[in-house]
Amino acid sequence: MSQSLAYYSVYVPLIPEERDNKIKGLFRIFNGYLKDVGLDESDVRYNKDSIYEMIERVDKRKVYFRVFYNKDMSEKNEVALYCFWILKLAPFFCVSNPNIRINVNFAVYFLFKVIQYNCINFGKKLVFSNEYVRSTKYAFTFRDISKEAIMHTAETLLTV
Repeated sequence: MSQSLAYYSVYVPLIPEERDNKIKGLFRIFNGYLKDVGLDESDVRYNKDSIYEMIERVDKRKVYFRVFYNKDMSEKNEVALYCFWILKLAPFFCVSNPNIRINVNFAVYFLFKVIQYNCINFGKKLVFSNEYVRSTKYAFTFRDISKEAIMHTAETLLTV
């Protein structure tokens, strides 16, 4: 039975176990990124409060989707929101090389890996050119990209 919109209009914070599971999932992907780019996990620090805030903001947006669109937020939109908040909150820091823009690089990695994974599930293979990756990193670094723009990018790439 469908619930009234009033049912969904109040945000209920995640219980610590749910939040911790989301953090573990994020760090599984982050550790894959570190491995793929050759960074040592012990060389990276993160701001725990920023990670908690990011998890909460994405979870709150799920309520927004239910209230204003009357549907659940898709996985690609959720990933796009994580990317947005990684860019805005910049929770990661590389001790040995603070100039590598670890948050931008991870956000691009995260977005593109999830898109590629989803394409594989549909029997397609999507390869991003070096120019497209560079262009996206530039946009994530120097342009004011909205949550909606990143969500649209994910949607568009998955229809290719």
